[in-house]
Amino acid sequence: MPELLSTWSWRLDRVRNGRTVLTKSQAASARTDLAHDRSAHPSDYAGYEEEYTSAIEALEVLAQQANRSDDLLAVLRAERRASDQSARDRYATAPDSAPRASLAAEHDRVPAGLPEALDEWVHRLIRYRGGAKVIAPIEASRAEIRLRNEADLHPSAYRTSMAAPFYGRVMRELGEIATSQRPGVHVSRRGLHRGLADDSFL
Repeated sequence: MPELLSTWSWRLDRVRNGRTVLTKSQAASARTDLAHDRSAHPSDYAGYEEEYTSAIEALEVLAQQANRSDDLLAVLRAERRASDQSARDRYATAPDSAPRASLAAEHDRVPAGLPEALDEWVHRLIRYRGGAKVIAPIEASRAEIRLRNEADLHPSAYRTSMAAPFYGRVMRELGEIATSQRPGVHVSRRGLHRGLADDSFL
């Protein structure tokens, strides 16, 4: 039996027995490779038509199936939507949120001239505190890293007397949101305390 056909027959047998998984792209590539190998060495495949046809048909089926990772991402997206919806429902039904107060005044108190990334998160956190925005822990973690990197790259913009207090508060709040669903993380009354101080620019 040709080496490539032997290899893929063995791998497909493992797939059938549940010992390994082939992704959609791997199956499509394998099908193409087998077809090219047979065209290049037709004499090697003489007498193995049945095995070749069986492998090609199995790879064809696998190449048209959705990847397991695609299924996992779909499940995660559905869970995130459900989590966001439950958070919105809690905000909507909370007794102290009866008609939600306008956040315009708080937005207006944010001075112009803050660094762009910091300004964006100051306003998003105002909406989050007011119940008009949902921020997932993973999004808060990414924002925390991005802002810390921005502050390291442009320290003069973040150390000003205007920007530093906002930077400190944003980093504290993002840290609390980012760790709110992690077991074993303690958030004290004054905020989260970990590693380097979040308000190191104050």
